[in-house]
Amino acid sequence: MAATIFQNVIKGDPHGLTNLWNEAFEARALWGNRIFCLTFLVCYPSTSILYYLNGNPNYRSIFLIQLACSGLVAGIIFLHFRGKLNSQHASFYSRILLIIFHSFILARFQTLYYYDLSINLTLQLIFSIWVLHWKFSYALISSVATILFFSLALYIKGADVLVHFLKEGGFFYFLGQSVFPLVLQMRYNKQYREFIYFNSLQRQNKELEKQNQLAREAMQAKSDFLSTMSHEIRTPLNGIVGVIHLMLQEDLRTDFQRELVGTLKFSSDHLMAVVNDVLDFNKINSNHVKLATEPFDLYILLKNLEKTFIPRAQEKGLNLIFDIDPALPAQLTGDQVRLNQVFTNLIHNAVKFTEKGFVKLAVKEQKRDETRISLHFEISDSGVGIPSEDQSSIFEIFVQSSSEAKRGNRGTGIGLAITRELLRLFGSEIKLESEEGLGSCFSFDIEFDYSNQQLVVEKPARVTVAIPDARILVVDDNAVNLLFATNLLKKIGLQYDKAQNGCEAVERFNNQHYDLVLMDLKMPVMNGFEATQLIRAQGATTPIIALTASAFTDERDKALSNGFSGYLAKPYVPGDLYDILFTFLKTEDDNSLPKPQAQVLAQDH
Repeated sequence: MAATIFQNVIKGDPHGLTNLWNEAFEARALWGNRIFCLTFLVCYPSTSILYYLNGNPNYRSIFLIQLACSGLVAGIIFLHFRGKLNSQHASFYSRILLIIFHSFILARFQTLYYYDLSINLTLQLIFSIWVLHWKFSYALISSVATILFFSLALYIKGADVLVHFLKEGGFFYFLGQSVFPLVLQMRYNKQYREFIYFNSLQRQNKELEKQNQLAREAMQAKSDFLSTMSHEIRTPLNGIVGVIHLMLQEDLRTDFQRELVGTLKFSSDHLMAVVNDVLDFNKINSNHVKLATEPFDLYILLKNLEKTFIPRAQEKGLNLIFDIDPALPAQLTGDQVRLNQVFTNLIHNAVKFTEKGFVKLAVKEQKRDETRISLHFEISDSGVGIPSEDQSSIFEIFVQSSSEAKRGNRGTGIGLAITRELLRLFGSEIKLESEEGLGSCFSFDIEFDYSNQQLVVEKPARVTVAIPDARILVVDDNAVNLLFATNLLKKIGLQYDKAQNGCEAVERFNNQHYDLVLMDLKMPVMNGFEATQLIRAQGATTPIIALTASAFTDERDKALSNGFSGYLAKPYVPGDLYDILFTFLKTEDDNSLPKPQAQVLAQDH
């Protein structure tokens, strides 16, 4: 059975593993077969001494015949070492010569002690089994020839001679010769199976390594593509979002103008949500998302979450319920940003697809021990529900339920797919219970470690400036983005200079004092990383904020570890820029900071 399996392994590759096996078997058999030939070359003529000691008068003739046989064996060995014969052929031909010559000796000369002859032949057989590595066909031919030729040689001298030989141990010698091919075949099969298994496994490993390499290259290409597309899409999108916000801050004369700008803002927010969702999903699938393990206050997280959705729920007349177990620990350890993203996606969908009734978030303790607690989360609503035929596919990317589509509630179809993948990172699985027209309930369980660390909000060192004397250097190769950023600075009375690449930025920095630098990362001539390194090499401690269209965490980490003080991802709204500016800038009296009336509207994810 095993041999059949391994034969099937190489069935479709007759010139692959089979040829390799023949070469490997010859290599394994080489020295054993050589030792066989060399031993009989030397020892076979020496056995004539036994004929002499036993008083056989024909010992000289026997010696000459054996010497002739050894001469022919020497010729075979010579051809082998010259590469004309492989070791298997050399040992096989030597064995056949020995059978023929010894059969002649048995037929031509009288043997006085058949018991001693049986012992000698049996020792030769044991030695052959020990050193020879033959295929079954060679061993079978050798054994059949030995039994036939020796029996015929003894029978020529008389039937009684053959019977006497068999009684004196010849029978067991012939029996050993019958087993000889089977023993060699068993050894051959064992070595063959080991070789095929090892090489098949080796080939599979090489193929798997090749596939893994292709997968890694594809993953890297996908990551590079997403990084490039992230920059190429988000950079112009930042310009669109920025110009819309600038227009909203102007005095629009007619309702029609305000309606057009409002429509543009809605469309840009939706486009930004789609781009963010697609990039988020691909980041998760590309293993770019690693959960943080930081202490956080679950009550504060849920309270802020409730405040976020109260306006939308009140707008639709919904009862927003947050049912939180009061016995929960004050602090847990985990990734509150990604946990908040899960809550946001599910509550957003619940509010979106519920026209009347309630949306409820319930958090309950399941179990706890000395170090960990397991929490059960449920987000339920009294909305349209999800048909049973759609529930198995609702968590797939770009899939929406038929009931949602019929009601015109169009979305990206990515939110639930992201939610499922994020929960898998938490080691959890999301469950759905729903009936069409009766609402839905999404639930999941997550285990958290307790945290005894005191929550500390790290505040970066800020530069004391006197607004409007503060001067900002804005570095970006995109004219629209420069227009957006500088107009936002102008509205709060900050002075600024512009640079379109890193080289120009370094030159301006060396010739002018700046209180803060807004630095794009990807620019021609010199990128933001190189420019920042040159600035930091001068010992400057001026805050430098990275402006980038990349949404990848590793890009942010790379920026913060290469001299940047902060990080702002495009597209951003005025409030985002002002927040990071006032994080790093302060006046002697913080209350004197201007409070811009920027219209910052929540994005509809």
